[in-house]
Amino acid sequence: MAKQGVSRRSGAGQGDYMGKRHSKAGGRKKAPRKQPDILTEAEIRALKAKPNTRCPTGLRNRCMLELMHRSGLRVCEITGLCRPDIRWSERMVEIKRGKGGEPRTVPLLDSTLEWLARWDERRPRGEHFFCTLRKTKLHHSYIRELVKRLGSKAGIEGLHRVHPHALRHSFATECLRRGMNIREVQELLGHKDVRTTQIYLSVRPEELAERFRQVMGAPPAPGL
Repeated sequence: MAKQGVSRRSGAGQGDYMGKRHSKAGGRKKAPRKQPDILTEAEIRALKAKPNTRCPTGLRNRCMLELMHRSGLRVCEITGLCRPDIRWSERMVEIKRGKGGEPRTVPLLDSTLEWLARWDERRPRGEHFFCTLRKTKLHHSYIRELVKRLGSKAGIEGLHRVHPHALRHSFATECLRRGMNIREVQELLGHKDVRTTQIYLSVRPEELAERFRQVMGAPPAPGL
């Protein structure tokens, strides 16, 4: 009987302890989700102006920047792109192996298609569309270091913000600002869950201030 009493008391104590643990865990506040790094239009123009497009590698690098910014491609999608993936007449690009192995089709602007055509004329005929001059596949780290280096040359402040995914973030934000809905942007980016895309809907303080001045500085509507 004594043993049972000890067992009950220890079990009760354990329950109290577990209850406190759950209470503490349940009381923890989730850290706010980090806002994506977004580059301004001026910063992106400065970034794109840095590659020397007179030489083959500069033309290739400028073309990659265009695809990341104007079509929202990930680094792995850039390096894995092959020439047959580009549907020239339809102005589309097929991403056969996106994140998680999910395929998708992304439309191309005429200006992006022009950059692709320029590189296609000069590129080495390797397996991958974006390759080295020796026809080997580009490494992901090369593109990340390239964007950072060009950002430094362009004099962009806060170099931690300058990376390939920031161009993808900027693409998504611009699409939403220009009136595309969240589901359309989700399809373009290849997100499985729309909640991943919704991070781009967050209002940044400087944008809120600009919108406030636009609204409050305008004359009131008739009848008010």
